[in-house]
Amino acid sequence: MRLFESSVAQAAAKVRSYAESLEGKCSRLCEELAAIGVEAAVATVRKDTGALAGTIRYEQEGPSEFLVVCDGEYAAFVEFGTGVVGQGTYPGSLPASWGYDERRTPAAHDPDDPTRWFYRDADGNVRSTRGQTANAFMATAAEEMRQSVLSVAREVFGT
Repeated sequence: MRLFESSVAQAAAKVRSYAESLEGKCSRLCEELAAIGVEAAVATVRKDTGALAGTIRYEQEGPSEFLVVCDGEYAAFVEFGTGVVGQGTYPGSLPASWGYDERRTPAAHDPDDPTRWFYRDADGNVRSTRGQTANAFMATAAEEMRQSVLSVAREVFGT
């Protein structure tokens, strides 16, 4: 830039133009990161039936606010794990209200082995379990988004 009135005016116009494009670029950055999160969660989630993977998506909450969500009714059990088998398997911080092997339905537990409980599957068959390890598919999505911020920002902002 030269210190002439016309060159200063051109530089100011470029700065204004770039500033006007920032909101759209920020929104694009967030949307692309959310898409990466969805892809990571779907790739990581257990696919016993595939039903849970089909409920993972992102939602736009505001101009530059996107959330990766999973509407599966049992998503938290898969994410954090359950029962004695799940204890200590989640790699992150658990929600304050999360507990393992809570005996809320004592009649469902095996009297000879209180770590095992019974349930009915979708077909009405009686099954037993000691729980499941944490799958952490949403935690994996968050980590993948965190690791992708710099490369996606460089792409979006052109630096």
